[in-house]
Amino acid sequence: MELKITTLDGTAAGTVDLPDFIFGLEPRPDILHRCVRWQLAKRQRGTHDVKNRSEINRTGKKMYRQKGTGSARHGPAKGAHSVPRRAAMPLICPRR
Repeated sequence: MELKITTLDGTAAGTVDLPDFIFGLEPRPDILHRCVRWQLAKRQRGTHDVKNRSEINRTGKKMYRQKGTGSARHGPAKGAHSVPRRAAMPLICPRR
């Protein structure tokens, strides 16, 4: 594959011979799509954050009394295990 070389002014500066086994291939749209998505994701600033116990807008009162209910012990509803999780978010530990 032979390509013309032009300068920034637009004048011809010669030609270059490129190997066909590298530069003669058809472009794969799936690989180009993955590269563009990767580049756009790396462009993001990355200032996302999760809320910890003190930032969750819930009460600090115990959910229910410690004994006599027949249920497991629970503390305040501020814990991360008490906050509803979106179904689209994966669990931290995959099932075995």
